[in-house]
Amino acid sequence: MAHRAFEAFADSLSTRRTTRRGALAASVAGALGLAGAAGAAAQDATPEAAEAAYPMFLFVQLAEGGTWTQSAADPEIYDLTLSGIGSQTAYFSDRPERIVGTTDTAQFLENLGFTPINPPNAAAVVRTPEGERDVLVVELFDPVYTRTFGDDATSSLTYRARVLDAYHGDNLDSWYDEVDNPELPSQFDQITLFIDDCPGMNTCVIRPGVWVPPGTDPYLGPIPGGPYPTCYNDDLGVCYPCSHTREELYDFCNDGYPACRGNCWAG
Repeated sequence: MAHRAFEAFADSLSTRRTTRRGALAASVAGALGLAGAAGAAAQDATPEAAEAAYPMFLFVQLAEGGTWTQSAADPEIYDLTLSGIGSQTAYFSDRPERIVGTTDTAQFLENLGFTPINPPNAAAVVRTPEGERDVLVVELFDPVYTRTFGDDATSSLTYRARVLDAYHGDNLDSWYDEVDNPELPSQFDQITLFIDDCPGMNTCVIRPGVWVPPGTDPYLGPIPGGPYPTCYNDDLGVCYPCSHTREELYDFCNDGYPACRGNCWAG
């Protein structure tokens, strides 16, 4: 099964350091049997050394199959469900750091920031029932991850998804060029999900737990001077502001929105 192959691959990463290009070509695409996926991932996916001040990461999730269904409440929103997904999410950085590893999927979902306000982008690469490869670049938010244990253990992950009209990043450029139409098959047998790096902090919000009048929107507006990029800390498995502390960004929000009375957070 795909997730078992990926679990074995994930275990091997603990003692390996390689490039995203090599790891995707040799292991991730091979685990799912997505012919040609590695070549597409390699195209322009790795910038030349020293182009960025901070390492850029790409996260990879594999599953045995899934579904793509339109929301009844909003035709622009879809449910992307991954069935038979492994418990680990892999990550890779570009040269010169060449960092590779895995993180617990539940922790990854909690810490990357899958919010509707500022969701990460992702490329869904699936195998259609006809045996063809289909690619779609989307925004992902509101993940729901479930696992059962025992002899009949199962796992599934459902994202809310919104199709991107245009992609303005770097990590998913080659996948975006492969998008043929703004749909995925309603059901598919295999999927590789390439998730973009940490989203930037761009919004000021009222700190959770602070009382506000009923009906008050906790999202106040953009961070003055933002957005501010965040960087993935592979030791802790969390996204941190790259060049500021969280407290500095909180101060920017409190200075920009005096009505917060010191209760603003950056998000």
